[in-house]
Amino acid sequence: MTKSNNGNNQDKTGKERGETKPVFITQNQVMKELLAKIKLVAKTRATLLITGENGTGKEVMARMAHYYSSRSDKEMISVNCGAIPSDLVESELFGHEKGAFTGASEKKKGCFELADKSTLFLDEIGEMPKDMQVKLLRAVEMQSFRRVGGKKEINVDVSIISATNKILIDEVKSGNFREDLYYRLNVIELYIPPLRNRREDIPLLVSYFSNHFADTYNMKPIEFSEECMDIFTSYGWPGNVRELKNIVERCAVLCEGEKVQADAIPSHLQAGDKVYPVSPKKSEFDNYIQVPVGVSLEEVERKVINQTLSSVDNNKTEASKILGFSRKTLHNKLEKYEGK
Repeated sequence: MTKSNNGNNQDKTGKERGETKPVFITQNQVMKELLAKIKLVAKTRATLLITGENGTGKEVMARMAHYYSSRSDKEMISVNCGAIPSDLVESELFGHEKGAFTGASEKKKGCFELADKSTLFLDEIGEMPKDMQVKLLRAVEMQSFRRVGGKKEINVDVSIISATNKILIDEVKSGNFREDLYYRLNVIELYIPPLRNRREDIPLLVSYFSNHFADTYNMKPIEFSEECMDIFTSYGWPGNVRELKNIVERCAVLCEGEKVQADAIPSHLQAGDKVYPVSPKKSEFDNYIQVPVGVSLEEVERKVINQTLSSVDNNKTEASKILGFSRKTLHNKLEKYEGK
């Protein structure tokens, strides 16, 4: 998340609706570059795919792209593809005519129709049922569709943003996701790194959430002791920013004083395999590989590749950039090591 210090509201293309500007707090250079790219993408209608682990802020990033677009005078329409019963996905996306099926007592507009001249955010796109993917592909490509039970072709002008915590190219290889839909949605991919790879953001986020919950619950902002902050910056945060936000809220509600001590922090943050034994001041590659003397260079390379993939949530594009060779080379090396 980056918090803008610019008080000028002239960049608020959605200000006529009183739209709240999305806030993304960061001082991480990779994230700053990512936010700059979001503003560039927002100037176009290019289809955007946002990837990253759960809790990293994919929806906030999508809302930021919509906010800076020329379409922000209209509301962004969001749909969680994994939360819709499989038999209702088509109706949710494209709507239905009255009497189209049992229970369809009146005509209903779907998300594509509601997002006309605006932005449609397809969250958890990797959960889209396989039999619906071809219909989604047609709607995205043609910008047209038919309601369930309808015969009339409805034309729309919709900007598409998708998000997933899955590695979609792997889903394609396993047959769970259509290759043509993948390439149609993945015109521009932006990967949000996990919180453990941008630890310098943790103090900023803790302060931001502390003030946020102080306003929410009408109380004084809480402070965290230095020991607490050491725990926070050493923890792995598998739930990312969302988990950190929940911890700060818990402390804000339960803390009896204005300063939180280490004994008030949940014990699972202080022990177990979720804790990374690294210096809290490290902000980039904070996992180390120990290689004993006598190991072959091939084995060292294999360990480095596997560790790098793990650090970026198996994002092969990101891993290949870090390792300094092409994605194809990475794929070839993985195939070679899988056979051993």
